[in-house]
Amino acid sequence: MPYKDPQRKKEWEQEHRVERLARRRELRQTQAEVTSTSPETTMPTLDGFGVLLPAVAGFGLAAYQPKLAVGVGGVTLIISAIFKKSAAWWIIGAIVLAFGVLFLCVGPQAEEGSQPA
Repeated sequence: MPYKDPQRKKEWEQEHRVERLARRRELRQTQAEVTSTSPETTMPTLDGFGVLLPAVAGFGLAAYQPKLAVGVGGVTLIISAIFKKSAAWWIIGAIVLAFGVLFLCVGPQAEEGSQPA
């Protein structure tokens, strides 16, 4: 076999150079045709209705557990920065974080005011 002997391998490559180059050219052309005819596949994004679910869940979480909502809002902002998500994710993270902080600040004052002294 020509690949076991380096000298015979070089000779074989020189003899078949034209055929190898033609084959590579053919493969490049077919690859270009396939990529131009097939639509570009993209990762599915959660824009529109898909962003609405985390928003509603985040607002409910802010009303029920404000500390957890602050954490979820912060994690959402960090993940949207790392994975370069759309502006909708940034906005939802900021709003959930803000509502968590708001309910965290307002929560104890409302409970103190409702108890008789």
